[in-house]
This record gives sequence, C-alpha cells and structure tokens, in this order.
Amino acid sequence: MRNKLKPKWFFCFIIFFLVLLIYGNHLLKEGIEKLTDMRRTEAVEFMDDGRKKYRMMQYAGANMEYTDSEGNIRVIETEPVLLDIYDEAIKPYI
Repeated sequence: MRNKLKPKWFFCFIIFFLVLLIYGNHLLKEGIEKLTDMRRTEAVEFMDDGRKKYRMMQYAGANMEYTDSEGNIRVIETEPVLLDIYDEAIKPYI
C-alpha cells in the first residue's frame, strides 16, 4: 500500500509545480507587457508636452531652455536640435 501511495504523491507534486511554473510565467509576461505600455505612454506624453512648448516658443519667437536628466541647462534654437533631444530622451523608454 505504501508503494502505491508514494508515486501518486510524487505525480501530484510534479503537476502542482508545473501549474505553478506556468502561472508564474504568465504573470511575468503580463507584468512586462504592462510596464512596456506604461513607459510608452510616458514617452508619448513627454513628447506631446515638448511639442506644445515648442509651438509656444515659435509663436513667441524665443529660444526654449530646458534641463536634461543630468541637470545641465540647454537652449533649443532650431527644430533639428529638438528632434535630437526627443530621440535622446525617449530612447530609454522604448
């Protein structure tokens, strides 16, 4: 009787841990997808905010000053510089 009981428990443990592994993998993929979507949304919001400020800069005829992630103050005078800044700032998010 003991010989039949051991293989059944062993089989149950294997099934349980396989199901647990599959569920954990599913949760991990879901979390990664959620994080990716959140970062993409933040990048788009950052870009939209920058475009609004750039349009205001064009209407006012002034240069735009900003602080980068390292704390350096920079001035944007032309549109190509602005596009380079976007590429540099959004790259870590995507």
